[in-house]
Amino acid sequence: ETCFLCVCCPLMKFFFIPGQADTTCHAFVGETVVLPCTTTPPGELIFSQSRLYWQIDKRIVHFFHKGQDLLKNQDKHFRGRTSLFLDQMKHGNLSLKISNVQLLDNAEYTCIYKQDDDHQTKKSKIKLSVSGK
Repeated sequence: ETCFLCVCCPLMKFFFIPGQADTTCHAFVGETVVLPCTTTPPGELIFSQSRLYWQIDKRIVHFFHKGQDLLKNQDKHFRGRTSLFLDQMKHGNLSLKISNVQLLDNAEYTCIYKQDDDHQTKKSKIKLSVSGK
């Protein structure tokens, strides 16, 4: 799937799928983009026992643990530009909003969700394609 322009991409339900990105999103420098990620079925998220990582390879783009953002180890390039939809997370929306998109944001992102009492890790890959204006 390809999606354009906030730029919002369609929400994707996910389980671990090896290989290529599930979705490609497009944005121009300076825009705000939403990278989609949802749990299946919605309503399973238990804040006190969950971890959500948004990563590019091993670089931390955003980390949410036990009900709060933990951005101490966030890649400096993303500082102050990422956020989650906290009011929608309990319904399964784990999407990441990136504001003021930069050319260096062009990458394949991985959304990784894990509950402490569940040995299953759920992953989804989203490619962000950034263009200059």
